[in-house]
Amino acid sequence: MAAFPASLLLLLSATFISGYVLVGDDDNEIVWPTEYHFDAEKLNFETTLKTPIEMWYSAELNRSRVDFYGGTNKKYFYGDEGTMYTLFPVVMSSNMTSEQVCMSMSFQDEQVDFLPDVSDLTFTGQTMTLFDKIVDIWTGQEEYEENMIREKTLYVYKTDHGYDIPIQQTMKTFNMELGDLTGHVVVNYYNFRDAVTEEELTVDEDTCFDEGRLGENFKKDLAMLHPDIPQEVDIAFESFLNHHDKVYREKEIKMRKNIFEKNWRMVHEHNRQNLGYRLEINGFSDKTAEELKVLAGTIVSKQPVAGVQPFPHTVSEIEDIVAELPESFDLRLEGAVTPIKNQGGCGSCWAFCTTAAVEGAVARVNGDRLLDLSEQSLVDCAWDYGSMGCHGGTLDGALKYVYEHGIPTERDYGIYTEHDGFCEINNMTSKYDIKGFAQVTPRNPNALKVALYKYGPVTIAIHASDQMVHYSSGLFYDFSCDSTYPNHGVTVVGYGVRDGEDYWIVKNSWGEAWGEDGYILMSSRNNNCYVLDSPYYPIV
Repeated sequence: MAAFPASLLLLLSATFISGYVLVGDDDNEIVWPTEYHFDAEKLNFETTLKTPIEMWYSAELNRSRVDFYGGTNKKYFYGDEGTMYTLFPVVMSSNMTSEQVCMSMSFQDEQVDFLPDVSDLTFTGQTMTLFDKIVDIWTGQEEYEENMIREKTLYVYKTDHGYDIPIQQTMKTFNMELGDLTGHVVVNYYNFRDAVTEEELTVDEDTCFDEGRLGENFKKDLAMLHPDIPQEVDIAFESFLNHHDKVYREKEIKMRKNIFEKNWRMVHEHNRQNLGYRLEINGFSDKTAEELKVLAGTIVSKQPVAGVQPFPHTVSEIEDIVAELPESFDLRLEGAVTPIKNQGGCGSCWAFCTTAAVEGAVARVNGDRLLDLSEQSLVDCAWDYGSMGCHGGTLDGALKYVYEHGIPTERDYGIYTEHDGFCEINNMTSKYDIKGFAQVTPRNPNALKVALYKYGPVTIAIHASDQMVHYSSGLFYDFSCDSTYPNHGVTVVGYGVRDGEDYWIVKNSWGEAWGEDGYILMSSRNNNCYVLDSPYYPIV
């Protein structure tokens, strides 16, 4: 991604150089023009993405239009008939060329205005810093989500016609607990004119396909909507709530929508970068950071627990064995992997990856007969082995517990409850045992391949980042993991190569609706997200 032009950075930095400030006027108000055309550019300093925007609005015609990326994507809003027309490019598979198609959808019967909402802003003074004009400064602050504050500053100037013209809007998001700036977006407005033509606001309706009404199909809605349009954020959030059957109290709706909007922007801007994997909005997309902590409940042992066996192959032996292994290997095709499960609102990922590994190892020596082993028994009973039930656990500790006490099936022990419970292991007449457990040679990708091929699924501790929470498809590689720590237990069930890049097939415990049917393909580059730091497997 190209860096921002130096001249633009100088302009933006000038925004924050103090000019002279006059006393605010309580009677001051912003009046937007009823007819306008603007060019604009949104700069996201976190992702370094620049989004060129062009917008038209006419109150008289009751129509508006916005183009993104130089007209690659266009939206027309007909307020008089409640219809949105979206033009976007699609690839024609016959000749691999792109053609722009038009889709129409019904929406609310009101016009869409693209200029900033100023209802929560307060006039705080004037400055001449920008463009040698006397510019009014409007500021506001809101609670964005838990411990997060978003500060907005809008610079406008008053015309002789009595309306205001925006010059720049800045939005900064702060983590108040850590004192960190977590987001910084600037939108610059220029090339204003106060007249638009009907031709500029008219689409050839005969070329458009009718896609029904917004709100009827969540994924289709998101493809048609854009997070930079506030009205479309409202529509997308309402569709999201309906799709996931979510109901909130009135006082938390705004907070949930803010989180959803932040994540939608992250997903949208990430997918624009074509980084080899895609993100998507899912059922976690309106959750607070505190609520998402339960997804990652694995604790890495400071020292391996007593009884863990070393990997039974030297480095030279590993290299000899790998030379004979297939390029790709998938334990799912051997019938050694049970269906995807869902840990729900309990920090029990450590238990789910442990049962997945034991299930696979047992199946390989049991005629491919898969067993559904009980995660709940580990949550309830493994407290003396580095576990705290729904509040987290260790991978080696969980395997040591299974080695010393065995593990029953879910059918015998009882269903998974997503809560801590009383240990019932002494009441079990039938349990499955392992002969021990071993640690794969750390930070050795070939050793992990050998372990998968010879011994079965391997439990690992990785870092579950915000991007991983929204993973959809592709080879996941998140360089931000380098500055974090492992916090989530998952199970490696295979490996492969795609377009020359090696990857691991990883089974997660967040349900089938997440990722690639519950799985994530993790790039093997640079020990991505600590995949190779603490791998263990059961011995049966």
